[in-house]
Amino acid sequence: MKRIITLVLTLAMALSLLCSLTACNRDQAASTTAEATKTVSVDTAKKTKAKADNKKSEKKTDTKKNTKKADSKKTDSKESKTAVSNEEMEFISPDGWRVRYNGKTMEAAEVSKHAAQFVYTGKSAGTNMVEISYIANKAPEEVLYEVTSDWTKDDAKITRSEGFFPGTSDKWGYWRELPAGKNGSGLGMTAIAGEYNGGVLLFEVTSHMSGKDEIDIAVSDALSGVIDSIQYLKGFKDQTMFSYYPGTYKATGKDAKYATVKLNKDHSGILTDAKGKKTNIIWKTNSIESKDGSFEKQFTIEGDNLYLTDGDNWVEYAK
Repeated sequence: MKRIITLVLTLAMALSLLCSLTACNRDQAASTTAEATKTVSVDTAKKTKAKADNKKSEKKTDTKKNTKKADSKKTDSKESKTAVSNEEMEFISPDGWRVRYNGKTMEAAEVSKHAAQFVYTGKSAGTNMVEISYIANKAPEEVLYEVTSDWTKDDAKITRSEGFFPGTSDKWGYWRELPAGKNGSGLGMTAIAGEYNGGVLLFEVTSHMSGKDEIDIAVSDALSGVIDSIQYLKGFKDQTMFSYYPGTYKATGKDAKYATVKLNKDHSGILTDAKGKKTNIIWKTNSIESKDGSFEKQFTIEGDNLYLTDGDNWVEYAK
């Protein structure tokens, strides 16, 4: 009986020990699994965070790239708009002059090596244009005679004037104009010529007036704008046709109203009377006028002598 009890106790102890070992192994496996799971979770979290950071970084980089692209497009658009909206055009001649014009209302065409036309393309009653040409080895009045002889058989209809040449304040030019008639097509002609660097620079203006201010003013502004914009890129040499005019001339008589007449190269001058009073003047080919327009006198030059009108008399002055 004792042996049976002892055997039972021994089996019970062995079973208890086996159970303890099994539980311990289970706890250890669970702990290992937990650690592995924790490790995997941490690694996964790190990888996930790294991917997120990379995506965030890529997104930021892409955003910068996109911003640059957008800025580039914005610049291109601005440049394109500027190019499209830029109405001012220019024409440069091999003869050394340049003009500017509105490309939306004027078209430029080179007629020859020494001539160009600028034609108005807006609403008008007919052809409106400016032709600018250089004619070598001729004088202004010779060229003007050739041009105006085709205008009309009645020379009295042509008005004549002179003044500072377009684009200058010290060079001289001559104007011829055939105004538009009251009846007909409204055709008018103007020619401007001046000595220019060994030849003649000529402006020929053809215009058709409609009689409607809203049309005619736009035409006039466009044509005059071309002429007024002229610049001389190679310089404008002194005009030889007046080379003997400039100087100071003194009255040869004692009763002269003006004691001296001074003519400057730039067509300005001074009249000094017997009491010393000075009057600023502009001198033309055969006349002198005060700058304020209060009077005009005729004069002529013969050799070193100048003859100036004083009423009905001619007063002599010597250089």
